[in-house]
Amino acid sequence: MLPPMATAADMNGAGQAPTRDWSGFYLSAGGGFGWWSADQYTDFGGFPAPGPSERTTGSGGFGTVGGGYDWQFTPNWVAGAFADVQFGDIRGSIRAPFEQYSGTTNDRLNLAAGFRLGVLAAPDVLIYANGGYSHAEFTGSGLDPTPLVPLSVAGQHYDGWFVGGGVENTLDFTGISSPGWFMKTEYRFADYGRKSAGMYVTATGAPDSAIAFRPTVQTLSFSLVYRFNEAGSTRF
Repeated sequence: MLPPMATAADMNGAGQAPTRDWSGFYLSAGGGFGWWSADQYTDFGGFPAPGPSERTTGSGGFGTVGGGYDWQFTPNWVAGAFADVQFGDIRGSIRAPFEQYSGTTNDRLNLAAGFRLGVLAAPDVLIYANGGYSHAEFTGSGLDPTPLVPLSVAGQHYDGWFVGGGVENTLDFTGISSPGWFMKTEYRFADYGRKSAGMYVTATGAPDSAIAFRPTVQTLSFSLVYRFNEAGSTRF
């Protein structure tokens, strides 16, 4: 028979390994690499042709900052809401279908807001999926080789959706003792639908014609995360 004091300690949870509490607010910052591809369509007065006539791609690096809130609603499951921004130089080509003119466009900004749901593979390791709303900004460009009347393509703003997933873990998991600090690796795919990117006369701004541009963007990011609840982040 166990001594009375040992029994009481056991009833209070003594001897059990503490588990991490993932609930709370956090901020994140990091960077990564992105790539996009875009189908382009001939645009007849706002009515794009049914099939794509060109396909172009782009790639480049970006930085990212964000924040959110997580709720550990069972011992093994975590749900959360977040928002972040990616800013950088994911650069590629845009082309006037059925013509020889092309230019350079840059996916310079991606905003996202959404939700994530994850499972704890270990007390310090969260594997999650996420999704939600996304907004992208592509820059305008002049067209080369220069037409008889120089033409440019207008910059465009796109609204769409994203899905993705990743892994987040404490730096303690890597052997670095840093209370409050985590690291996160995440992949995303975003679709922005089809929208007309108007062409105009460079010198006067007069409208000329249009290209229907449908981009999808993929990103792989690596971020440091700071959780503000870390002072009380363990429980029994």
